[in-house]
Amino acid sequence: MVSDAIYCKDCGAPLAGTEWLSRNITWRPMVALALSVIPGLGHIYKHQQRAAVAWFIAVAATYSMAAALGFMLHAICAMNAALSGAVREEAFTRRRNPRGRTAMSPPARTRP
Repeated sequence: MVSDAIYCKDCGAPLAGTEWLSRNITWRPMVALALSVIPGLGHIYKHQQRAAVAWFIAVAATYSMAAALGFMLHAICAMNAALSGAVREEAFTRRRNPRGRTAMSPPARTRP
């Protein structure tokens, strides 16, 4: 058994203990999420000024047109501030197993 394995060697599925967040980030995702009460502030915390301005303008404009849609975009902005760059790409990518199938593909049928 390999202790640092993140995928099943037989089917390619992510193992239960797979880490979803990267350890080499210089900011805290929960702080970025909390700061995003004001749209764009979480992105400023992460030193992404252009993204912060874009999110602030987009969320403010959407709130002015439709409050429910503005709230949804505000939630997306907060999640983007918290998770972009923090989630490991390996957690979502499919890898081929030794049999040549992806982790999500059905097993090959055998002919009678």
